[in-house]
Amino acid sequence: MKANKLDSLAELLAKANEIVDMNWPGDLEVKQLSYDSREVEPGCLFFCKGAQFDPKFLDQAKAKGAIAYLGEAIYPQVDLPYCQVRDIRRVMPLLADAFYDSPYRAFELIGITGTKGKTTTTAYLHAMLDAYQEEKGQAPTAFLSSNRFDDGIDSGASQLTTPESLPLFRHFDHARQSQRAFMTMEVSSQALKYRRVDQVVFDVAAFLNISRDHISPNEHPTFEDYFQSKLKIFDQAKCAVLVKDSDHYDRILKAAQDSPSVESIITVSLTDTSADYYATAIKAQAGGQTFTLHDPEGQQEMTMSMQGSFNVENALVAIAIARHYGLSYRLINQALAQIKAPGRMEVFHSADGHVKAIVDFAHNLLSFEQLFHASKQMFPKHRYRIVFGAPGNRGIGRREDLPQVAAKEADAIYLTMDDPDTESVEAICQTLYQHVVEAGGQARVILDRPQAIHQAFVEAGADQVANVVLLAGKGDECFMKVNGKKEDYLGDVHYAQAELEAYDQAQLTSKSEKEED
Repeated sequence: MKANKLDSLAELLAKANEIVDMNWPGDLEVKQLSYDSREVEPGCLFFCKGAQFDPKFLDQAKAKGAIAYLGEAIYPQVDLPYCQVRDIRRVMPLLADAFYDSPYRAFELIGITGTKGKTTTTAYLHAMLDAYQEEKGQAPTAFLSSNRFDDGIDSGASQLTTPESLPLFRHFDHARQSQRAFMTMEVSSQALKYRRVDQVVFDVAAFLNISRDHISPNEHPTFEDYFQSKLKIFDQAKCAVLVKDSDHYDRILKAAQDSPSVESIITVSLTDTSADYYATAIKAQAGGQTFTLHDPEGQQEMTMSMQGSFNVENALVAIAIARHYGLSYRLINQALAQIKAPGRMEVFHSADGHVKAIVDFAHNLLSFEQLFHASKQMFPKHRYRIVFGAPGNRGIGRREDLPQVAAKEADAIYLTMDDPDTESVEAICQTLYQHVVEAGGQARVILDRPQAIHQAFVEAGADQVANVVLLAGKGDECFMKVNGKKEDYLGDVHYAQAELEAYDQAQLTSKSEKEED
């Protein structure tokens, strides 16, 4: 039942033992929930979120028509009805669920978590479900991903992999209003740890893999904290899809089995034939790859447009979920053959094939290892140059992990900018450089990313051996996060294509000059 009066919301808070102090007129109607003073409308219940909350935002909210506020502190300088609560993060999803009347129950909600592959797997599944819905003449799939979202009413670029609970439940409400039958969403460890998805029930939850990442003072203090946060997804899932090839699979399986909410478990694998869905005969081909899919009913020949065995693994997860909902292999194959995830294993090459470029979002230990493995399977007799950096203010462990992999696998390393945020690019690159050297490698630091990319391509083109230039970390992103703001960046794809065009033109010019001689 929808709760849209202050008194009904207060009852929920009291039952949850969240009220510390309260001065609310209970008969006021709530028309909006928000923690962003810029979007406040008349009738808003405002949430004072964050340890460093500034009361000036509450003043702004009041001026725009907020009728009351919640917070872990009271702000007497602002004359507005208040409710002081114990845990604002617990309260936000609790009240959002009541205000919007559990909107996620109106459609099939599929959550996907893991260290690597969330965006690609979500893209595969989204394409399959869209084909299914189109055939039935129904609305396409709503989705929330790390780069974009479309809830049926609003769409655009994502700010977070998983939104905070208030906008998240608003997305759910929009999907319900627009009569979407399915919604897919990426679920981050931060969302699980900090209760953004509390109250939510996932009809299906997929756990792709786990590897050391997001370890920093601003994220997770230890790998165990990161892992335990990820495992929380099973506490609110009906069906679990697991990858048997993942590190720590036994613990992942046990968490799913021990969850009182999980009713069924589906497994997939690239290597284990006891899985419900597994792949054999994976073969790369021009423009993609093929494989044989085995399921409880037999086998199917599959074709997909993206390279890399890890993308077969991502596809297996999407296939398992699609089959769970009764999709035909005809539709599944159609989607896999067409879908491409921008910035994920995007391959470009010069006209003469001497220089290749691969743009990939690889930004952590697992994705770096898989990037090199997949690339060397595709282009085995090449030299490898990699351009990468590490982001500021998060994932501190990457600054040791990435150089170790690069030192082992790459022939040349170029260290550069990658979303430094409020940290010094020079300091980040110096740390990366030290770890490259410690791992027995060599590297050059070129702080300007376009210049680093240019240098890698110049040297690749001059090499007598065919080269692959890996541009890692940014994928299809066209921004660079600097000092807390997103600055325009043309993108790694743009620079890769421009450098290859310049190389092709230089080759044509050289050939023409030789013919004239």
